[in-house]
Amino acid sequence: MISTLYLIQFAAFYLWQVTSSSNKRSATTGLAAYAIKNKPQARSLGGLLLLAALVGFIFNWGVASGIIGFMVGLMGVGCLSVVIDPFNYLRMQGVAAIYMCCVLLEMTI
Repeated sequence: MISTLYLIQFAAFYLWQVTSSSNKRSATTGLAAYAIKNKPQARSLGGLLLLAALVGFIFNWGVASGIIGFMVGLMGVGCLSVVIDPFNYLRMQGVAAIYMCCVLLEMTI
C-alpha cells in the first residue's frame, strides 16, 4: 500500500515538474507530451493525486505521522524525479519495474 502511495506521489510530482515554467525540454509522446499540451488539466490532476496520496498516508498512519510521511515521501520522489529525469531514464517500463520491486519487498518484509 505504501509503495502505491509513493507511486501516486511520484506521478503527481512529475506532472507538476513537466508543466513548470522552468521546463525547457519538449516531449513528443507519452504523459509528458499530454501534460505540456494541457497544462491546467495536468496540474489539476497532479493536485488531485497529491491530495489522494495525503489522504492515503493519513488513513494508514494517522494525522501527524501521515502528514510527515507524506512530506518525507514528497521530498524523496521529488529528488528522484529531478535527478533521474534529465537522463531520460523515466520510461514506463523502468518505473513499473521499480514499483514491482518495491511492492515485492513490501509484501515480503
